[in-house]
Order: sequence, then structure tokens, then C-alpha cells
Amino acid sequence: MRKENKIDPGLLGRAMSGLVLRVLVAAYIVYMAWKVLSGTLDGTSPIPEWGAWAIFSAFALAAAVFCAFAVKQFLLLRKEAEIKSAVQTENKNPDSKDSQGSDSNE
Repeated sequence: MRKENKIDPGLLGRAMSGLVLRVLVAAYIVYMAWKVLSGTLDGTSPIPEWGAWAIFSAFALAAAVFCAFAVKQFLLLRKEAEIKSAVQTENKNPDSKDSQGSDSNE
């Protein structure tokens, strides 16, 4: 039978809000890149077309890397939010060897 770990809602909320904010930042980076590219293709920008494509590619790559970082951070924070039942039982039940050793010293 598989043990299910409980999750701390405070830490999970922090992880979720961090993920959402990072994804929104990545989406804004893609939006800025699209505006540069579309402005150049419309002829309203002094940037040459190859330069606009280079800027768009660099921004899109940066957004993809930022999204990968966001997911990695979310997974790490979610793992930290898990409360393992084994850790809780160790803190509640003292080890029998420690209690016997302290009695023999008295």
C-alpha cells in the first residue's frame, strides 16, 4: 500500500503563485518580441527584417528558458511542501534506545 504525503497549503500556495507569476513574465516577453516583429514587418520600425527575426528568436528562447526555470522551481517548492508521515512519527515517538541509555547513566 502506498503512503500518501500531506502537503502544506502555505508552501504549496507560494509555489503556485510563483509559477503563475513566472509564466506571466514569460508570456509578456513573448508579447514584446511579437510587437517588435510585427512592427518591423508592417514597416513602422527602423530595424531590418533579419534583425527583428533575431530579436524575436532571442526573446522567444529567453521565454522558453524562463518557463523551464519556473517549472523546475515549482517542482522543487512542491516537493518541499510535502509533509512526510515518517518524519512526524519520529518526532512524536522517542527512540527506545535513547530512553534506556539515559536511565543507565543516572
